[in-house]
Amino acid sequence: MHTLSLSLAVIAVLVTQAAAQPSARGLYNDYNYCQGITPVAHRTYKPMENATLRKVQVMMRHGDRTPSEVLPGDDTHYDICSHPAEYSFMATNDQSLRKTSSPILKSNILVSDENLYVAAGSYWRGNCEVGQLTNKGSAQTKQVGKHLRAIYVDQLQFLPRYLNPDDLYVRNTYISRTKASAVNFLTGLYPHHRRKGDAVVVMNTYPEPIETLILNRSACPRLRQLYDAFVRTPTYTEHLKRNHALMQKVNSVLGVSHLSKYNSTLNGDFVVPRYCNSLPLGCRAQEDPASCLTAKDVVEAVTESTFHLSGLFRDEEMAEEVKRLAVGPFLKTFTASIRATVSQKSTKRRDQQHQQQQRVRPFEFYSAHDQSLDQVLSIIAEPNTPWPAYASTLIFETWTTRTIKNSSSGKSEDMIRVLYEGKVVPAHPKMGCTLDACPLETFLQFVESYIPTDITIECSPI
Repeated sequence: MHTLSLSLAVIAVLVTQAAAQPSARGLYNDYNYCQGITPVAHRTYKPMENATLRKVQVMMRHGDRTPSEVLPGDDTHYDICSHPAEYSFMATNDQSLRKTSSPILKSNILVSDENLYVAAGSYWRGNCEVGQLTNKGSAQTKQVGKHLRAIYVDQLQFLPRYLNPDDLYVRNTYISRTKASAVNFLTGLYPHHRRKGDAVVVMNTYPEPIETLILNRSACPRLRQLYDAFVRTPTYTEHLKRNHALMQKVNSVLGVSHLSKYNSTLNGDFVVPRYCNSLPLGCRAQEDPASCLTAKDVVEAVTESTFHLSGLFRDEEMAEEVKRLAVGPFLKTFTASIRATVSQKSTKRRDQQHQQQQRVRPFEFYSAHDQSLDQVLSIIAEPNTPWPAYASTLIFETWTTRTIKNSSSGKSEDMIRVLYEGKVVPAHPKMGCTLDACPLETFLQFVESYIPTDITIECSPI
């Protein structure tokens, strides 16, 4: 456990912000897998008292989406993607084009019985691509941007009213729905009337082979070994036994009970898009209501379907090594950015141009996946913190406390606060602080202990 002595200034913040560590069990009673919760300015969001905000880092799961694969014979009508977010704006040196507010391109998904493969049952009906952000998902992620604008632009005046691209670092994964989610988020954070024509936001993406925002078993062979070992443990096999009846019902309705590729899991990914978009859930036999999936079935199926990942990071001795190899590479850059922000306040450069080149961006946004957020939560949060919902956010705020007169140290202190589902994250028992106002060095030392010393050696298979 990492501990640091606290000044009176820090103690004052801790006492003011929270009297006790919150518990995940009662804190997330309003959890809904279909819709994450974002803090709301002046209502559920309050700034840290006697402190100045220095940096904000937001991780957001993409919004509502279609299944990641088309099941054989799936006749669901996914007509829920008619307003795609993939508008393409041209970034060019031609100033006449850069000043336009009109999109250059807009994508459209063509699914029609005129396509013989569709007619033969190889693809579902509707207007959606596999794993695509839906209309609902687009609206969800845009709303997150609006909520955070109300906080960080309007309430706190931390970000300017008009977009300054130099203030933002944006990163999405190589999967298209995270890019679409980022586009929608940015539209909410800085709508078109709050952008100048020549403002271009760079969206950063790591290539798939080196992506660090997901469980990258290809890049790290040791991770693949650990995952394969986990799904053979008594912990995991007992989990499947406990859910065998539900698994049989779901797979029977989906028509995959006879297919070995699908029939050994709960397949929550295939039923939750129906549930979240109020589509028919499906029945084994239309004349038998008892054979139909219920909302309760779907919620249980999607919850239990995540155990092969949530359990991997929490439920066996191997979990500590898994966290180190899976999350450590991302945490290396994430924490380095925090340290750069903190060190910047005490460094004054005479060369203004050099200072601009070295400027640390105050707002970072990571458009990612449920597992991206969960693997970070596995390190910092109570083990029973719920799985990330669609458009859920994990927000890290770095604050500097204002000096309190007559304090023993006479110094300001750097603190970090972490919010998930709009609430302060219940800290992991080994963290050594609460996450309403954790001394920054305590937080960083704990988190950085999961960064591999030599990733090449540690990722080598045993």
